Amino acid sequence: MNCFARQVTVISAWLLAVTFAFPVQASTLSPDTPHVLSIPTLGVREAPIVLIPIVNGAWDESRLGAREVGLLQTTGRAPLDTYAPVLAAHVTLEGGLRGVFYGLGTLRRGDRIELRTKDGRLWQYRVVGQRLLHARDVKRIYQPDGKRLLLLTCALWNERLGRYTHRLLVEAVLEQTLQR
Repeated sequence: MNCFARQVTVISAWLLAVTFAFPVQASTLSPDTPHVLSIPTLGVREAPIVLIPIVNGAWDESRLGAREVGLLQTTGRAPLDTYAPVLAAHVTLEGGLRGVFYGLGTLRRGDRIELRTKDGRLWQYRVVGQRLLHARDVKRIYQPDGKRLLLLTCALWNERLGRYTHRLLVEAVLEQTLQR
C-alpha cells in the first residue's frame, strides 16, 4: 500500500466530518481548473493534474500514478478560489519508483511553481515555506486564501511501523498570471 493510500485510510473517518464542515465543490471541471503542474527546480514539467474525489468518506487516489498530481476535492478548485488548492502526489511508490513529488523537501523560499489551467492561463507561484504535519492533521491543509497553492506528500518513513508518519506541506503564493 502506498503512502497516500495509508493517509486516506487513517483519515477517512475525519473526512466524513470535514466533508460537511467545508464547502464541497462541484465535480465538473471548469476552464480555470488546474490542468498541469511544473516545478522547474525538481525537473517536473507539465505533470497532469487529476481530480481526487471523495468516495465513501476518503480521497480516492486510484487514478494517481507515478506521473500524476491530484487536486484534492473539498480544497480550492482553482486559483483565487475561496480555499487554496491542495495538490498531492507520491514521493515514492512501491518498488522504489519515484513519484512526481520526490525531492519536494528540497524546495526553498523563492523557488518557482507553475500551474497551467484548462483555459491556457499560466499561474506562477513562489515558495514561501514548508512544514511537517502529522499524518492525521488534515484540517491544517484547508487554508481560506485562494492566492496560495499547497503541495502535499508523504514524509518521514517509519521502518518499524512500515508507513509514513507525517506529511510535507509546501506553501506557495501567487506571483503573477500570464495569458496564453
